[in-house]
Amino acid sequence: MNDLFEREKFAHLPRAISTEGKRTHAYEIGDAYWPPGPDVAVFYRHDGQKIPAPGVIVIGKIDSGVKEVDVPGSVRVTFERFE
Repeated sequence: MNDLFEREKFAHLPRAISTEGKRTHAYEIGDAYWPPGPDVAVFYRHDGQKIPAPGVIVIGKIDSGVKEVDVPGSVRVTFERFE
C-alpha cells in the first residue's frame, strides 16, 4: 500500500468492489474504505480534514495493528475477511 497525505495507505484493486453502501465524508483511525473506483485505503492518522464528494464507503474497521502502517513510504499488507 502506498502513502497518501501522511494519513492513509491505499492500494489499487483489480476491480471496484461495489457502489452500494452509505457514503460518508468523515473517518476514524482504523477505518478501511474505498473511494469510487478500484481502490482501498486504511486511515492510520487523523488530520481533521473531511473527505471530499462523493465521499467514501467504510467496508471495515481495523481493531489492532493500525500503528504498523504508520511509517513513511509504502507497506505490504494482507487483508483477511472475518465473518
